[in-house]
Amino acid sequence: MKNCHSREGGNPHIGSSILAPMAGITGYPFRKMALKYGAEFCFTEMISADGFLHNDRGTLELLKAGNDIDKTGIQLFGSNPVILAQAAKKAADNGFKVIDVNMGCPVKKVVKTGAGSAILKDVKLFSLIVKAVRQAVKDSIFTIKIRSGFDENSVNFLEIGKTAELYGVDAVFFHPRTRSLMFGGAADHSLTKKLKEEIAIPVYASGDIFTINDALRIQDFISADGIMFARGAIGKPWIFTEYLNAGTLPEKIYLIDIKLKTDIIIELMEEMNLFYGKERGHKLIRPHLYSFLRGFKGSKGLRSGVNNAQNEKELVSILKTITDERDFA
Repeated sequence: MKNCHSREGGNPHIGSSILAPMAGITGYPFRKMALKYGAEFCFTEMISADGFLHNDRGTLELLKAGNDIDKTGIQLFGSNPVILAQAAKKAADNGFKVIDVNMGCPVKKVVKTGAGSAILKDVKLFSLIVKAVRQAVKDSIFTIKIRSGFDENSVNFLEIGKTAELYGVDAVFFHPRTRSLMFGGAADHSLTKKLKEEIAIPVYASGDIFTINDALRIQDFISADGIMFARGAIGKPWIFTEYLNAGTLPEKIYLIDIKLKTDIIIELMEEMNLFYGKERGHKLIRPHLYSFLRGFKGSKGLRSGVNNAQNEKELVSILKTITDERDFA
């Protein structure tokens, strides 16, 4: 198996600033924008291994990567080692160089199928999955995304991480919460630091990274191989540029001004309308707008305006009212 890693600055084939897979968020238009504005790598939305093998129409839309295939990984989910291995092989054959298996999703409809974070309850099944996938994609970068355990009584991330390393996983994306916490409480990055210290393969930090300061603080604390931005990137595709510039530029220079941010959000809206059609695009842009508008003076009224807007023109009109840093609360 090829050694694809550098222990300094993250995996050169992945990067140090990564967009996480998020259902309903990281479709092709948002990934395209994130890469344009500084993300070094991104992942598709979580894709059913079974649906992928059966060429499910909805699944195929999620695979779109355009000219960004070399900077896009596929994230698969499932619980059957054979099916996951077959799907990983198919993904590699379709040009994906990084194959990730989700073993951290806490959502009930995923967990009840035995997939996502449910796999953390069964180390034997976990071992079978990573061995099967590694065997199927020997020349690909194979990563996993995990949580600290299924619940507070089964915090087993160190055993999982060491098993992953033993059977040839190339890197771990780690969210230091149990499944039972969902997104409550706080992500405990002392656990991420512990995992980083205990295994030699790259560890990427995820969880509660909403701002540049969050990313810098966690990176300094852990010395992680990279930062995976999830909810903190929604409606803020420029967060990657700010993060990458933060280590070398003064704060007032690396922070992007409000006018440019507004222009980028409008560009994202246009990309989504082009890809999904105006009706779907109008619906799918809303989570990004809600996130972007949070923190502005009068944000409640602005979000209400977004809810009531009937078309792109009305949304652009709302965004154009935000022109100055002084609009921030």
